[in-house]
Amino acid sequence: MLKTMLELGKIHFKEYSIYKSNFYLFTLNRIVEVIVYIFVWQAIYMQTGNTGEFTIEQMITYYILVVSLSSIATWGINEDMAHSIRTGKINKELLSPMSYFKYYFGINLGEIGFAIPVSIATFILCAIFWKVIMPVSIMNFVLFLLVIVLIIPISFFIQMIIGTTGFYTNSIWGMQILKKSIISIFSGLIAPLTLFPEWFQKIANILPFKEFIYTPINIYLGTIPLNEIGAIILKLVLWIAILYLIAKIFFEHAVKKITINGG
Repeated sequence: MLKTMLELGKIHFKEYSIYKSNFYLFTLNRIVEVIVYIFVWQAIYMQTGNTGEFTIEQMITYYILVVSLSSIATWGINEDMAHSIRTGKINKELLSPMSYFKYYFGINLGEIGFAIPVSIATFILCAIFWKVIMPVSIMNFVLFLLVIVLIIPISFFIQMIIGTTGFYTNSIWGMQILKKSIISIFSGLIAPLTLFPEWFQKIANILPFKEFIYTPINIYLGTIPLNEIGAIILKLVLWIAILYLIAKIFFEHAVKKITINGG
């Protein structure tokens, strides 16, 4: 079954990469985002003399990593699911020997497979023009990668929940925008979470979105003690289980509703 999911991911990856212009345009878009963020924080630093908890070099590295990771955190299969529901293709998908969740997880792997080289290219090109801080240690870099791997199933189950709303509405565009906005705010994509009010930080500490951007970058920079990372990993594992159950229950209810409506 794993082999089949990887093959699905490979096929979806080829669909994205068949036109090399896609890779160049996505990468260019990411670099433009980095430039905007860096210019803003350089202007803030020149006016105030500080950038919160980070030095200006750390803040530049932070936003290069933010933009590099954002595609992995925010891209997804929501629109693929919605299109499948609208066109009736879902009938074949539900009858397939492979479960619906495993099928779309394979598709999601293809999305991630395309996002990774875009992220790497963005980081390398930005490192040419700005001084980028390297990981404080090999262990920090390994843990940085581990947290990123663990957010993949969390992101996927959130996408499944959002995509399933397509059973109830003709368009999930609004839900996609809401999802992206919530992730952007609570993940530290817009600004480091320490710049937000304390009550907001307490909410962010409970939700899983902080681990999408803010936590892995701070592990990379060495600002999170290694003895605290075990608790972070446990939190991610718990959220994987919770979101899986929510996505499964929501999907099964939606399928029953469609079955009833369809006769």
